[in-house]
Amino acid sequence: MAIALSLGTSLCYGVANYLAPLLARRFAFGAVLLVGQLAALACAAVAVAASGEAAPGGHDVWVAALAGLGNAVGLAAFLRATELGPVSIAAPIGATGAVLPVVYDLTRGHPLGALEAVGLPLAIGGVVLAARRPARAGEHARDLRASIGFAIVSAIGFGLFLIALPQASGGGRWWALLDARVALVAVVVVLLAAGGRSVMAPVAALPRLALPGVLLLTGTVLYVIAAEHGQLSIVSVCASLNPAVTVALSLALLGERVTRTQASGIALAITGVVLIAA
Repeated sequence: MAIALSLGTSLCYGVANYLAPLLARRFAFGAVLLVGQLAALACAAVAVAASGEAAPGGHDVWVAALAGLGNAVGLAAFLRATELGPVSIAAPIGATGAVLPVVYDLTRGHPLGALEAVGLPLAIGGVVLAARRPARAGEHARDLRASIGFAIVSAIGFGLFLIALPQASGGGRWWALLDARVALVAVVVVLLAAGGRSVMAPVAALPRLALPGVLLLTGTVLYVIAAEHGQLSIVSVCASLNPAVTVALSLALLGERVTRTQASGIALAITGVVLIAA
């Protein structure tokens, strides 16, 4: 069940990461980032009210805030990376943040089984290959280097988020999600204000702009539940296969063709998941 739930996280994240850059090409970057997270915050607040969970202690609140900080940095850096370079380069680099929970789990004395030890690097490596594509005309090396730099920052932010959020959920699953979203929105507002980014968007576009945030929250809920039933190192990797979903949507909806390298990567990713599940 943990693997199935975390793969559901990848599906939600993959669709969100496909939609957000497309929306950012039509609407202000700040609007895409902020509206989606405000929608997710509102959904989390409703979930807390409906659940009746008791308020968590101070430690759990701070850990959730740390998760929100990591998520905010990861999201902002990912969208900036996709502004400067192709999604197919930014997405797989961002997915390597799943390595951090694996290292964290190992330092806590949670060893991997033989099949898991083989499946995890296959899954991560497969995603990196699946999302690769040849450089296109008009792409400047300087922009690509900057895009890769922001993608690396996004990987670190997402890795921190993947580690901290399950720890915070011990004080209440829904409160952890709400506290993390509050911190996320606060950091996003500061980043947008510091960068002078516009957050204006047509009222008619708000439902579309909210959709990536709601998908990200849904994926996060699935991830927290998965982490409650499975080992963090395994769940985090299965939850980070979203670039394969993003690439698959690009192939199906944008008419992009799969290269041999991408086909090999997809096969490796599937093999890795099968080994983990076994």
